[in-house]
Amino acid sequence: MDKTQNTWRLWMYRLLAGAVGLILLIAGLLKATDMELFIGQIRDYGIISQRIVLILSAWGLIALECALGVGLLVFYRPRLILSLTAMLLLILVGATTWAWWTGATVDCGCFGAWLNHTPGEAVFVTLILLAATVLAWVGYRHTQAPQPRAKAWAVATACLIGLTLPVAFGFTISQTGQVQRNIVEMELSQLQIKGLDQFDLKRGAYLIILMDTGCLHCQEAVPELNSLVETAELPAVIGLFMNEESERNSFVEQFQPLFSIGQIKEDIFWRLLDKGEIPRIMLVNDRRVKKVWDETVPTAEMIRAESP
Repeated sequence: MDKTQNTWRLWMYRLLAGAVGLILLIAGLLKATDMELFIGQIRDYGIISQRIVLILSAWGLIALECALGVGLLVFYRPRLILSLTAMLLLILVGATTWAWWTGATVDCGCFGAWLNHTPGEAVFVTLILLAATVLAWVGYRHTQAPQPRAKAWAVATACLIGLTLPVAFGFTISQTGQVQRNIVEMELSQLQIKGLDQFDLKRGAYLIILMDTGCLHCQEAVPELNSLVETAELPAVIGLFMNEESERNSFVEQFQPLFSIGQIKEDIFWRLLDKGEIPRIMLVNDRRVKKVWDETVPTAEMIRAESP
């Protein structure tokens, strides 16, 4: 009876580890499908600002999640893999708690563009995963079973896939240091703006503002943007947000923008932002980008000088 009970407990701990591993593997694979978006989500935490560090952090986290996920699924060196997993989850709890406390971002980025979680929700879920990891470690901390070489190869292969998958989905280092105007122009040609069907960005001149309802710089820029709206002979001003309608309505009620605002998809928002900072102001004519200003509202004279 004792032996049966002990076997049952060991399998329960192994199932806990496997469940955590599956979630980590899925999270890593989903992040890899849109590396630029994930980099932007990390940047929103306000903890890392240097572009190259952001890239290395995003890439490393994807590879680590894939490797640990497979390691837990095949139960390779459980004491080591469970310990590393617990350390990773502790770091994630700290980062998401910081974002929750400061209000730095509304999306934790845990699953890239595929599943949105607030930092508060992410803290709760990560704590559950951490508890499951600790329980599995307690159950297997004395285990020293021989490890087949195939398991080591599976973990190494998963790590390699995590490193190469972003490239397979179109991410390249050469794109990270410049404003991708061709990408912007391509996105503008097919951009769908929720709530602003009356605008056709393929034709005419516009001042397009990428904004976020929780961004202090965006909030502070509203009076200057309103001044541009009231200035004659300037292009129409359009604010583009990725935030939901309730957040946009609250923003309008509190800051009273005079310009039209609408919602675009989050992944499109990040591709338009590229390596810039919000508010990003783009002067566009017939979808071609004439000038870009980041975090600074241009004067009417500056806009006229760049206008066709």
